[in-house]
Amino acid sequence: MQSGWLIAMYSSDLSLFTIKVLSVSAGCLMLILFANRMLIKLSQHFERSPSHWDDTLFSALRPILMLGILLMGLSVVAHLSLTHLGIEENPQLAPARKVILVLLLYAFLVRYLHKVRRSFYRPDSKNTRIDKASLEFILKLLQIGLTLAMTLTLLQNLGISISGLLTFGGVGALAVGLAARDMLANLFGGLTLYIDRPFSIGDKVGLIDKKIEGFVEYIGWRQTRIRGYDRTPVYVPNALFASTAVLNPSRMTHRRISVVVGLRYQDFKHITDITEEIDRYLDTHPAIDPMRDNIARFSDFGSSSLDILVRCYPVITDWKGYMTVRHEILIKIGEIIHKHGADFAFPTRTLEFSGNDEALLKEGSR
Repeated sequence: MQSGWLIAMYSSDLSLFTIKVLSVSAGCLMLILFANRMLIKLSQHFERSPSHWDDTLFSALRPILMLGILLMGLSVVAHLSLTHLGIEENPQLAPARKVILVLLLYAFLVRYLHKVRRSFYRPDSKNTRIDKASLEFILKLLQIGLTLAMTLTLLQNLGISISGLLTFGGVGALAVGLAARDMLANLFGGLTLYIDRPFSIGDKVGLIDKKIEGFVEYIGWRQTRIRGYDRTPVYVPNALFASTAVLNPSRMTHRRISVVVGLRYQDFKHITDITEEIDRYLDTHPAIDPMRDNIARFSDFGSSSLDILVRCYPVITDWKGYMTVRHEILIKIGEIIHKHGADFAFPTRTLEFSGNDEALLKEGSR
């Protein structure tokens, strides 16, 4: 009779344990389905917003949250099983749960940054003011910071003192810094480029002192790739930009036309009329900025010409468009000069002979 009572009690405990396990499993399943449905709706809702940071948040969170709920359910089931079997829970399980939580949080943040990066590179990506180089720098910096924070948190949860590790890391960083000064200089040079942004990918730049010109293709942590006009890639260490002047024609607001036109000395009486008409032409030209000092002035008595300085500032900055405007202006200047009966001067020399020189010439010609 006693054995029957024990069997009944054991059966009752087993049934209660089974009900608890099934309840936890059903609750986890319902919670997973509900959370999945809500996150899908939120992600679809925020896809219509102009921001890249909200819809990717819910998209990155969905699989991590599902896994977290599943692991939480398994943890509860494991606890119920140990309690039912009368086995004491291992004290190491609590730190293990913290470690899993930290890893899940890290996985979510890294996945979120990865999705944000991909969203900026989609063909249908929304307009944004941030350039790709700055985006890459920000995301890399955030990922490095997250990795360091996750590593230190894990070590602390595992009972490892991080104070000694930080001290050792400081000494190691000093040794590495002394051994890799050039590399660190390039890294800090890259940081300066990302902060100051003297140029962006696609800009046409020139390093005046180094005779390097071309288009920026890539801005990295250690070096920048510039594609030369002959399509040859030039890999420039980032430290070089801290000590070299960088010319960036891609950001110019105007181009300048500055030419000296030489007239014949016999056309002196036409100079005032010619310069005034060129002035009026420059003031009414649609491609020239009227707010700048556009001038046509008699500037000098040349060795064989009367020099007129013509200077103006077209607002067209691309090379082909600029050369088209320059061509048009020079043609018009020539037409104005010929219209007034003047002409361009050619290098000439006037030789004067005395009486003795003339006699010698006549004698030499016999």
